[in-house]
Amino acid sequence: MMYRKTTPRFQVSIADLKMHRKILFLICVVLLILSIGLGVLLVQNMGYQRKVAMQFEQRMYSASAAAIDEVSRLNSIVTSNYSARLARVRQYVYYMDQLNTMSISLAGGESGRLVRADFFTTLNEDLDTMDDLLALSTTSTLDARTKLQNHLEELQASLRRQ
Repeated sequence: MMYRKTTPRFQVSIADLKMHRKILFLICVVLLILSIGLGVLLVQNMGYQRKVAMQFEQRMYSASAAAIDEVSRLNSIVTSNYSARLARVRQYVYYMDQLNTMSISLAGGESGRLVRADFFTTLNEDLDTMDDLLALSTTSTLDARTKLQNHLEELQASLRRQ
């Protein structure tokens, strides 16, 4: 007598096959809906990031324009309101530096940088020079004021205007 090795055969009925197809179809539909939903969320997120970047740039541009305006109102000779105007310019420079830092943080890296960091180093040095001249109060500040204004205008020109 010969022994035949039999392998179990799985027989699938037509009803089972239809059930498998329905389940597979439902899984595909759910995956398609999830893919569309994720795509919509991604597009909305990209739009949000673009709006945030535009807001930072517009605020930076506005702050630089206000600082330039304050510098242009400074006289070449120290007057009573000179230190108040210089303090406002310093506030605008600080505000722009903070906007730049926040933009970098929110973008997750250097791609969020609005302007180079050396702009703020140069502007703070210019403001320190102006403060030193203010302490002397007898020296003309025309050269330092012109230098400060030129640096502010360079910063403003480096911004992408929307």
